[in-house]
Amino acid sequence: MILKNKLTRETLEITYPEFRKKFAKEFQDAFESYCKTQLNKYSYNFKDDKSLEFNFYFQLQWNFNHFGNSNWYIESI
Repeated sequence: MILKNKLTRETLEITYPEFRKKFAKEFQDAFESYCKTQLNKYSYNFKDDKSLEFNFYFQLQWNFNHFGNSNWYIESI
């Protein structure tokens, strides 16, 4: 994964497990924000939390960049 800092333009190339460890709080915040947004719009579509989680991971780059509150964004996976 290639991540870029919005403020300093610093680039970071890390693996997915390193990303999950280093950005755990930002990742969790993005996932919670995604869940709140989706449940407010389409609560009838989701039978359980697994389908929400699957949809979040399916478009991880977009969801992390738009629902997260971080100075870092995923440039490419």
